[in-house]
Amino acid sequence: MLDYKTKLELLVLGVRAPLTPLRRGGGGPVGGIGFAVKDSIVSAPAVQSFAKLSPYKLVEREDGFWLYKGEEKIGKVKLPSAKYYEHKIKGLSAGRYVALDGVNALVTAATRRCIHVETGKKCVFCVIEENVPENQILDKEPEDIAEAVKVAYEEDRSRHLTLTTGTPNLIDKGALRYAEIAKRIRAEIDIPIHAQIEPVSREYLELLYSSGVDTIGIHVETFDDRIRKAVVPGKPEIEEYLKSWENAVEVFGEWNVSSWILVGLGESVESVVRGFRAMAERGVYPYIAPYRPPPNSAEKTDLEHVLNVYGALKSLKGEYKIKLKFKAGCPRCTGCSAILELLS
Repeated sequence: MLDYKTKLELLVLGVRAPLTPLRRGGGGPVGGIGFAVKDSIVSAPAVQSFAKLSPYKLVEREDGFWLYKGEEKIGKVKLPSAKYYEHKIKGLSAGRYVALDGVNALVTAATRRCIHVETGKKCVFCVIEENVPENQILDKEPEDIAEAVKVAYEEDRSRHLTLTTGTPNLIDKGALRYAEIAKRIRAEIDIPIHAQIEPVSREYLELLYSSGVDTIGIHVETFDDRIRKAVVPGKPEIEEYLKSWENAVEVFGEWNVSSWILVGLGESVESVVRGFRAMAERGVYPYIAPYRPPPNSAEKTDLEHVLNVYGALKSLKGEYKIKLKFKAGCPRCTGCSAILELLS
């Protein structure tokens, strides 16, 4: 496994590679190349301008690709294959319906519309309504998602599925749509399913679980009240996340609930530590990840700050018995965070 500092450098500085990202849009970080090296999975920014200056590069040799830092050989790289992209659904590549991220993570945005964008309260890091390719479907039908997932899973049964969405309304926040999709997928195949959603009432969490969702992500994004209104102006206060996490753990079980905290948006180190503790104390997997600026952005995340945050988290390593094996979703993929490498 990579040491956590090396992985953080890859996540922040990016990688130079003669490859095209398989996942180009939707919710979450985009513009990354996914690969495995030394038993770590990495999703490293590759199309952002700062990645062109990265000391890390993927070099193709006769026996495959290798990761280098300058002239130092780090290790042989395993790249994902996505032959299922060749499958057509209503004339479009199956990859338009369900993309491959990291190495074996399938990802789909049920809808790329979001009420926070419509009301002028878009999260500063979100690109879910941007970079929509020609003929991209903004609202995907459950049967089309299920078809794409089935083809992708039959190609590689180590894969798991993450359902993302823009927040369509402020009541169920996408839970009803997720439930419909999960039921349709479960009728076809038995793939591990993860859903990401804002805090919702317990009835919707129970609906998701009964519909076949295995794990859930309720992402607080930042625990720093100083910047929260600027970073996620449309999302609930932290207290709602705490309540929703507790309900979700009761429904899905300990360590089957996760939450992202992004590092690099102006937050204090102390706020990340506080957020980590709040999650770990409740049986919520703390997925702490460097902020990845979107493609075509002039932004760049401060590596020193990210390393300082992880250094502070390292001191908590022995305090909590966090279960590091996650059935589906970001904590199983592990590509955008170095928490697995830090805590292992």
